[in-house]
Amino acid sequence: MIHFPVWQGQEGEGRYEITLTLTDTGHGIHGLLTGGERPHVGGVVLAIPRPSLSGEGWSADVYITPVPGHKDVDVARTVAEMLARELRLPVSITAGIHSDHLCLEDLSQLICHCKALTVSALAHLKKRG
Repeated sequence: MIHFPVWQGQEGEGRYEITLTLTDTGHGIHGLLTGGERPHVGGVVLAIPRPSLSGEGWSADVYITPVPGHKDVDVARTVAEMLARELRLPVSITAGIHSDHLCLEDLSQLICHCKALTVSALAHLKKRG
């Protein structure tokens, strides 16, 4: 089992900066994914790992609670699922990322930052495991 008190990483700068903070509870991971010009709580995602229905590898059951009108749970779902599948632990991610007047290219950049942070966290945590 992987044990760590807290892991934190950042990607991007200014209005594109994303921070992921993960805390090991001892029986799961709690994460905070924030960024942009106005970090906030936009929703919560809980991913619970389980064997894949295909019989190969792992998957996760996902429960999503967005704050009405917020789409932060879209990236939180990706992060929570990746972590739960790879670490085989329950993972909750609270997310809130906001910057005004973002175009599709800007949103794509923010999504890439979130995925890169997840990959970095997994690499770090697997080294410790």
